[in-house]
Amino acid sequence: MMTTLKENAQKSTILCGNLDGQPIPGIETHKVFIINDKKVLVTAIVDPDLEKKAIHGLQVKEPLPALEQILKTPHDLAVVILHLSDSKARKLIRIVEGLDIAILASQRGTMKESERINGCWLVKNNNHGKTIGYLDWDFTAKAPTATKLINIGKDEYKADQQVANLVSDHEIWLRQHYIEIEKNRKKTDTDLRVPIPYAGSQTCGTCHPQITASWQTTRHAWAYASLQKKCKDYCPDCLPCHVTGSQEHDKQGFRSPTVTPNLFNIQCEECHGPAKEHLKKPNLPYGLKINASSCTICHTTNTDPEFSFEEDLKLVAH
Repeated sequence: MMTTLKENAQKSTILCGNLDGQPIPGIETHKVFIINDKKVLVTAIVDPDLEKKAIHGLQVKEPLPALEQILKTPHDLAVVILHLSDSKARKLIRIVEGLDIAILASQRGTMKESERINGCWLVKNNNHGKTIGYLDWDFTAKAPTATKLINIGKDEYKADQQVANLVSDHEIWLRQHYIEIEKNRKKTDTDLRVPIPYAGSQTCGTCHPQITASWQTTRHAWAYASLQKKCKDYCPDCLPCHVTGSQEHDKQGFRSPTVTPNLFNIQCEECHGPAKEHLKKPNLPYGLKINASSCTICHTTNTDPEFSFEEDLKLVAH
């Protein structure tokens, strides 16, 4: 992937306003575009806390001083893309002066209307590539005259093959990167000594063979395989909703692909709760109450906009 990035560095630029250290070919802190004789300043800020997951070796510094320095560049319109959490982004916007438009880039979801904070218009469109955000700007009023979302359909908008190939190469490289992290984690992570209260579907099947057989016909039983098809089976952003008892969901089950492969897929215990204690005392009451909130942690309005608890529950009922 790095070779491909260097080959395309002359054609495009990656922006990171708070990158630390020596300049890197193809990466700049900001760019100024001339549009109708107006200078449009564009930059991007990355959360230092995301560095371990997303930056892969590059060092970043504190956002505020870096952004304030960039805003000294002469401009008529200042646009910043924020790879920050919602709360951190809003805190930064409240402090910094001179921003006109801030785009939330890391959070899933969209904003139907722009929001103004400290003179800056805040917008968000991260909907899995399903929409494009559109904003018209009035330089005199220093405000948007129109904001809207444009739906993108695969039939209407064909993929650019060159871009698709770049994405595919990146996914292959990123998967290998996560595998290397996983190898090191297995050797050093003290959290692996914490007991796991989940038994796994194979154990459930010894007493409940018919229910387990029914579960195996559902998409829940192949949730992890769907990640493998997309080269995402080691991706920390995707795994929590394709495994059982993810720690990312404040549960004590799935730890990693290497440590807990028995908890791949959405198994019985994801809905009914950990079962190891149930195995010890099978005559005692067991099983969490299943309601819409049990599902919507993963079936959100962005990941599954047509989700209906009443209707979709029928697909996995047993």
